[in-house]
Amino acid sequence: MSNWITVCEFPLSKDLTAVADFIRRHQLPLRITEENNRQCVASLAPQLVDPMKQLLLRWQQGDVDLSQVQVHTYDENAPTPAQESNSGEQGSEEAAATGQNAEARSIVPPSVIPQWSLRETPLSLILIALCFIGWFMLRQGLAEPLVIFPQRPSDFDASQSSLAWHLVRGEFWRLWTPAMVHFSLPHALFNSLGIWIVGRSLEARAGTWWFALLVLISAPVSNLAQYYWAPQNLFGGMSGVVYALFGAAFVIQRWQPAWRDVPPSLVWLALVWLLVCMLGVVDYFIPGGIANAAHIGGFAAGLILALVFCAAGGARRYFSAARPCSEDAAPVSHKEF
Repeated sequence: MSNWITVCEFPLSKDLTAVADFIRRHQLPLRITEENNRQCVASLAPQLVDPMKQLLLRWQQGDVDLSQVQVHTYDENAPTPAQESNSGEQGSEEAAATGQNAEARSIVPPSVIPQWSLRETPLSLILIALCFIGWFMLRQGLAEPLVIFPQRPSDFDASQSSLAWHLVRGEFWRLWTPAMVHFSLPHALFNSLGIWIVGRSLEARAGTWWFALLVLISAPVSNLAQYYWAPQNLFGGMSGVVYALFGAAFVIQRWQPAWRDVPPSLVWLALVWLLVCMLGVVDYFIPGGIANAAHIGGFAAGLILALVFCAAGGARRYFSAARPCSEDAAPVSHKEF
């Protein structure tokens, strides 16, 4: 005998993508099925029926954005001071105990950063580790094999440049390794934070292989852009790669507006910071200045790669379509990703 209780019904033409994503994100005991030419949202927990019905009706009317709603669970059986002091109300306590297995839920402000497992984002964790390894090597005077040697711009000739000298000697790794070198601990911390917030969501959704391609292309693009723009300067840092991540996030959010793992306001803040740095204001406060060309090169690489990725159908990994389930189907699981 089925214990599923109908919460709401929708016509087949109604797109329930947001509902399915909401169910999966919070692992609710809900499912979406097709019954009698209708899409039916049903629940295994009776106490969820009324609040979910009200929430879905408000969503259908356009008053609620489910991507900004989070479900909070609490133990309904936790004793209150009145319950502890009133030993004569055992009947009420027993009634609460019978509902112990069914969790009550309430709507609270959403959590910004998804809780990805470490196994879903191995490359992001490696990049974060490389930021601090490069900073440590610089402090110990061991970073010389990682950088591209600077030279005077008046003597610059691509065929006779320091970069050409490196490549002739077979030191091709220098196209990538300047991204490891960080000149201060805050420099490494801020780039690590960008990878943690933006990179992990990109990697967890699209997979490590595409994320690796994004990093492997954007790192040399940003490094070469900075070198050719100012060959007289020694540069380093993962900022170019981080801006490639922001560029990819910018394109994917335009392609799939329902994706909210990375707050859109954060992407716009990164763009504003890029413009402020290009004006030269920040150079007065940070010794050595900002590698603006690396930021621009990385951002452009992220935009282009994300456009190709989305055009090839990759954007579908950044949302979940509502799929009809059979009568005995289990609730939607976040493990589809």
